[in-house]
Amino acid sequence: MDEVHVVEVATTGTSGFPRDRVYQVAVCRMFADGSDFDTVFHGSVCLDPRDLGKEALDRMSSVYGTNPEELYMGDPEADVVRGFQGSVFGRECTSFDVNTTFGKYLCYEPWDTTREVTLLPPVSCRLPRDARTPVGDVHPIRHAYSVVCPGDPAEVGDRNGALELAQMSVSVLMVLRRNGMF
Repeated sequence: MDEVHVVEVATTGTSGFPRDRVYQVAVCRMFADGSDFDTVFHGSVCLDPRDLGKEALDRMSSVYGTNPEELYMGDPEADVVRGFQGSVFGRECTSFDVNTTFGKYLCYEPWDTTREVTLLPPVSCRLPRDARTPVGDVHPIRHAYSVVCPGDPAEVGDRNGALELAQMSVSVLMVLRRNGMF
């Protein structure tokens, strides 16, 4: 197996397309031997918070740490989609939860990864038992990262945006690869 591209998203809700949408996407490439990774793409879509509603804004703040003002700083969706597609099309990809990331969001327009990427099993299916179930309001990726990669080796800090989620997921994947579990 060659290098693996780990994709994570930040979304406006949990229902998936068409009700909810991706507003951040990040891709980290893990080297084939699991020794290191690099971030190959990170993009934020410019959204008007007034179009999203209070429920979505509250969720985006509590889950990802995104405040409404940050939404104006994104790029046009078409530019983010083009950059994302250029970084993953024709490659082997995974995510912490492939069914959610790709199945609910990235297989649909405008991302449309169907038949354009090779999907590998999710990172979460190879986790040791103690890394699978978060306690309280901890994001599942952050919980797995804290168990499998203690001490924050990727230096992601406290945020849970798509970039930080991708960096945590790829860090977990690197440990799994080095231990022969992925």
